[in-house]
Amino acid sequence: MSLAAENDDLGEYNAEFVTITNSKFEAIQNSILDYYRGGYDESTIGGNLIFQNNTITDCGKAEESGILIKTNGIVNVVFFKNNFLNNPIPFIAVLWGEKGQVQVENSIKNSGEFKTEQTLKQKMMY
Repeated sequence: MSLAAENDDLGEYNAEFVTITNSKFEAIQNSILDYYRGGYDESTIGGNLIFQNNTITDCGKAEESGILIKTNGIVNVVFFKNNFLNNPIPFIAVLWGEKGQVQVENSIKNSGEFKTEQTLKQKMMY
């Protein structure tokens, strides 16, 4: 699922609230979600993702970024009680630590890991 059409980094992202629950993802070759919000001033802060009670199996094999679930720039992100099994990828997701994004009670077997970065890497605007 791609919610990453924003290309001018003005904070005009594609969805304010995204909730994915009780779903199964199997044998998807690339990332299963690309949810992107650009922009750097406070008026563009937003985006909310709840990813809960999902099963993700054998996904991400061909994903060049090495990230299964991309949430770059999204402020509120929660991963709760998901099952990740046999996903040959380095990272399940990269969380933005400064914003208190969390992953809780997820089962991870033969898959990547959650990585937390305290600051968001930004593109130069000029």
